[in-house]
Amino acid sequence: MLTPLKGVDPRLAGLAAAHQLTHAAFLSPRPWINEGLAHFAQALYVEQQSGRQAALDYMGLHRAAFAAAEKRAALAKEDHASQSLANTSDEALYRSKAMYVWWMLRDMVGERALKKAIASYRPEQDKEPSYVQKLIQAQTQENLEWFFDDWVYRDRGLPDFKVESAFPRKTMTDVYLVTVTVENLGRAGAEVPVTVKYAGGEVRKRLEVRGNSKAVIRVEITQPPEEIVVNDGSVPESDTTNNTFKIEASDLTK
Repeated sequence: MLTPLKGVDPRLAGLAAAHQLTHAAFLSPRPWINEGLAHFAQALYVEQQSGRQAALDYMGLHRAAFAAAEKRAALAKEDHASQSLANTSDEALYRSKAMYVWWMLRDMVGERALKKAIASYRPEQDKEPSYVQKLIQAQTQENLEWFFDDWVYRDRGLPDFKVESAFPRKTMTDVYLVTVTVENLGRAGAEVPVTVKYAGGEVRKRLEVRGNSKAVIRVEITQPPEEIVVNDGSVPESDTTNNTFKIEASDLTK
């Protein structure tokens, strides 16, 4: 049995191994796929070892690496294919941002479908940017054009989710129906988790919110709602200060 070398952090060794093994098993001529998947594998390793929140915290350490580049692009109003993840030569984008893109895809389509799509990838057949999109769609029968257009083919920047409103209503069956409106102030759309918290628990659902748009979701809970939170860190944002909405006690009596 192999034993860790003295003085080597097992977690760092595991991260390095996840990265190296991915490269050994999978090759792509496209940096956002090749490096993005290797970094995604590191996030998966952290999740397997310590849970989802630990993996999200780990990915959060990478967010600053590409947030500055996205901010510069937003100020310059860049939206060209040459600035896209598919074509960029910026390491922070094709490594760190791409890691988030693979994570979001897994959340959207499920781990099984994503694994099958990756297993069917053939580098010699990757002749156009939409190749991976089509592989995933073949497994899910979902149209992912909007997501790839915002995150891969063009540089739409980052989303900025805001809980615009939340209206709770007690039903005749003594449960609370909470209608939540989420606004995306950014140009990139995403499927984002929305969490309704109450004393002793929470209910989480997913909501697709396109760029510069609003979307509504209704969540049923058994206790009076106290707080709404959009995003759990799985979608990189330009601003996370407006992700929480407090429900006042007076709102429950209306």
